[in-house]
Amino acid sequence: MQPHAPTRRRSPALLLAAAAVVLVPSAAAAADPPPAIAVDLGGVQLELVLVKAGRFRQGSPPGEAGRGDDEALRDVTLSRDAYMGKYPVTVGQFVRFAQETGYRTEAEVGASGGFGFDGKGLSQRKEFTWRTPGFPQTDQHPVTLVTFKDAGEFTRWLTQRTGRAFDLPTEAQWEHAYRAGTQTRFHAGDDDGAAALIGWFKGNAGSGTRPVGQKRPNAFGLHDMGGNVYEWCRDWYGPYAPGPAVDPEQASAPAGDKPRRVLRGGSWLKDAKHLRAAARYRNDPGSRNADNGFRVVAALEASAPAAATPAPGAPLKAGATRAPRSSFWSTASAGVIAALVGGGLFLASVVIGLVGALVSRGPRRRLVVGAPPGVTFQPQGDGFWLNAPPYLYGATLHYRCFVNGAMRRGSVPIERSRRGQFVYTGGAPSSVEMEQLGGAAWAAAAPGAGRGAGAPFATPHGHRSGWGGGGHRARDRISSAPDVAVVTPFRGYPSAY
Repeated sequence: MQPHAPTRRRSPALLLAAAAVVLVPSAAAAADPPPAIAVDLGGVQLELVLVKAGRFRQGSPPGEAGRGDDEALRDVTLSRDAYMGKYPVTVGQFVRFAQETGYRTEAEVGASGGFGFDGKGLSQRKEFTWRTPGFPQTDQHPVTLVTFKDAGEFTRWLTQRTGRAFDLPTEAQWEHAYRAGTQTRFHAGDDDGAAALIGWFKGNAGSGTRPVGQKRPNAFGLHDMGGNVYEWCRDWYGPYAPGPAVDPEQASAPAGDKPRRVLRGGSWLKDAKHLRAAARYRNDPGSRNADNGFRVVAALEASAPAAATPAPGAPLKAGATRAPRSSFWSTASAGVIAALVGGGLFLASVVIGLVGALVSRGPRRRLVVGAPPGVTFQPQGDGFWLNAPPYLYGATLHYRCFVNGAMRRGSVPIERSRRGQFVYTGGAPSSVEMEQLGGAAWAAAAPGAGRGAGAPFATPHGHRSGWGGGGHRARDRISSAPDVAVVTPFRGYPSAY
C-alpha cells in the first residue's frame, strides 16, 4: 500500500473553481439551440440570432484600402455560442426600458445635453437626447445619444426582466458576427459599392439614421452591422495583443492611454471605409453622439426572471439589492456557486469580497479619508478610477473634484467591476473627495448638517454599520464654494467630427 501523501488545505475559492469544472455540463451534451429567438419586452419584441463559436482572422491585411494602423491581424478563437441582436437596439425597445424603470440617460440628466444634428453636423445642446437627436425618428430607428453606461443599464434591465444574461459584445465577438465567415473588406464584398448594399453611411444616409433592417443582412442574418450607428463594445480601446487569442477582451484601459471604449460598424455620418469589418473606432465612455448606439449579446439559456430590483440609478431602499451586470459567459459558474452554497449568500459574498479586496490593491490609488474601508480614487486622464468593496455595489457615491481650477460635483452609482470603475469628469481632476454615500444627494443637505441628513443606507447584507446609518459623508463636509452643476458636466469633449 502506498503511503498517503500529505494533505493540503485548499482555499474556498479554489474549491469553488474546481467544482465549477466538474458540475458545468458540456456543450456537446446539450441540445442544439434554436437559430433565432424573440424576447418579449412587453409589447415590443427583441429578436436574437444564434452566432456559433468558431475561429476567424481579426484585423485587416496591410494592403487593404482604408485600413487603419490599429488593425493588426491575429487569429481568434471564440469558444462559446451566443445570441446576438438581429438589429441594433431600437428607439421602441429603449422606450420600454425607460417606461418600466424610469431610467434617464446621461444626456438627459447632464448639464449640457448631448451631441445632436443641427442641420450641418453634430453640436451639443441641452435639448439633444435619445428622444430628440435632431432628426425625425420612429420606434424602428436605432436608438442614439446613449453612452456606454446607458447601454450597460439596458442590458442589466434585460437580464433582470428575462432571466437570461445579456451584455454588450466584446470587440472580437462583434467582428466575428459581422464577418459571418468572410474575409473581405465588407461582408458583402471588397469595393465601396458593397458598403451601399449593407448599410447607411455619409454617401447615402442623408441627415440622420434610417429604420433598421432595410439593407442586406450578412450570412448569419444580422442587419445593420455596418453603418447607421456605431455600436458600443465591452472592450477598452488598445492595441491587439500579439499572437493567437482565445475569447479576448481588453478589460482595462492600457496604462498611459486616454481611457476610451471601443465602437464598431461606422455610421450615417462616416465614409464607407468605416463600415469595413476590421475598422475600429473609440470614444470616451461618457460620449453621447447622435450616431452612437449599441447591439446586445445574450446567453443561450434563460432561467426564471429574478425578483424586481430598483430601477437603474434609483436610490436603494433599506434591505434592497441591485442586480449586478451579468455577462453571458459568467452564468454557468454563478449557478454552480449558488448550488454549492444552497441558495445562501454568505460563502459567495466572502469569495467575492476576497476578489474585490485584491482588485482594490492597485498602484497609486489614494485611500479616501473618512470613507468606508476599501474606497479609493485614482485620477487618470479626464476622470478617475473608483474602487469600492462589493458590499457597496449599487450605492450612490456623491463626490467633488477640481478640474482646471473649477470645482465640480457629481454622483455615480457604484458598479460591480473587476478592475475598477472609470468616472468621467470632463478634464484632468485633482483633489477628488467623497462628500456623501447613500441615497440622498449632497445638494439636498445644508452645510454643517449632521450624519442623518442622507436617506438611510443598508448594505446588501441587511445590517447598518457605523458609517452607513444615515448616508455617509467624508468628514461631514459640504463645500461652501459655488455650485458648478448638480451632475457631472459634459462640456468640451471633442465629438470626433
